[in-house]
Amino acid sequence: MVFERKHAQEPEDAAGYLDRGNRYSRNGVYHKAIEDYGKAIEMEPEFAEAFYHRGCSWYEVGKNEYAIADLTRAIELDPMADSYYGQRAIVYIFQDEPELAQADEEVCQELRIRAQENKLAK
Repeated sequence: MVFERKHAQEPEDAAGYLDRGNRYSRNGVYHKAIEDYGKAIEMEPEFAEAFYHRGCSWYEVGKNEYAIADLTRAIELDPMADSYYGQRAIVYIFQDEPELAQADEEVCQELRIRAQENKLAK
């Protein structure tokens, strides 16, 4: 597979694994993306963005319980990242948990409104 050969060089740090994982994810190679996000997390256990992206990839392969766990950890590490709540809301919808989805969507919207207000105040 051309894509796999092109990205064969091993990353040297967590950011490199995140970047390669994102490239795998964009190309639908979710199992490889999940592996790379996991390696990034091993190197930096508080890397919120890696948990977020791994959660998104778990969702794409239908592993919603894992997706929720990773997205929840991402939120714990970076509670101001609105997209983390938005993505978890989507997973909750597919888990048939509309109340939890609604709660996350409300937090997501509140964070976006605050961010917009902060931009306008500057």
